[in-house]
Amino acid sequence: MEWIADRRQQGIGISIVEVRLQAKLKAKSEPSAASFKASYGLARRFMERNDLSVRHCTTLAQRLPVDHDAKLLEFQQFIIQLCRQHGYDLSQIGNTDQTPLTFDLPYERTVAVKGVKTVSIMTTGHEKSHFTVMLACTADGGKLPPYIVFKRKTLPKEMRFPRGVHVRVHPKVWMDEALTLDWIKTVWATRPDGLLRKKAMLVLDLFRCHRMPSIKSELRGMKTDLVIIPGGMTRLLQPLDVSVNKPMKDAL
Repeated sequence: MEWIADRRQQGIGISIVEVRLQAKLKAKSEPSAASFKASYGLARRFMERNDLSVRHCTTLAQRLPVDHDAKLLEFQQFIIQLCRQHGYDLSQIGNTDQTPLTFDLPYERTVAVKGVKTVSIMTTGHEKSHFTVMLACTADGGKLPPYIVFKRKTLPKEMRFPRGVHVRVHPKVWMDEALTLDWIKTVWATRPDGLLRKKAMLVLDLFRCHRMPSIKSELRGMKTDLVIIPGGMTRLLQPLDVSVNKPMKDAL
């Protein structure tokens, strides 16, 4: 149990096979357990006694930097200093993040009759076909239009898209420098009061294209201060990653 608790605290996944192997390894140090067999049944009974079960992963966690406490404090102090210096309106403090989605999101579990040997779930065959969605929010709770990138070279002619979303294409379906610039001009620049060129702050992760000179220059021209989240700290400091992306995917 100490071994399991230690690994889970580090965010490391554990299988039943690993539990059995660890039990067998521990038994080697006991002369009386020379014939010990770490069977599957023994592992299941051990898990029942200790209130353990196999769980679906609810979040994929980054490995935090060793000095994450210091980085967290330094980032917070930097943000507070900027806010005091410029007095941003909450509606002018923004955060944006890209997240991948698939065209089909099949259930991983289903209600079924006990004892059946095969439990199948129908899919459309597109559960691996993905696209990118760039969401953005502001500190007053505002939501900016979604920016959606599909894997194509060109947009279909005469295609009509729903109002309130921006649709683009990219051969490799990811956000590059050109698309990030386009997002700034079509989404960030047109936010409420954005055309008034009010002093603003935009918080982005450490993605390479976010730090391009062209991106920094475009934001400066809009009187927007760019703040980059330190590497490895996204799951603590990225609002969209922490509280928006997963509920959006669940709703979809």
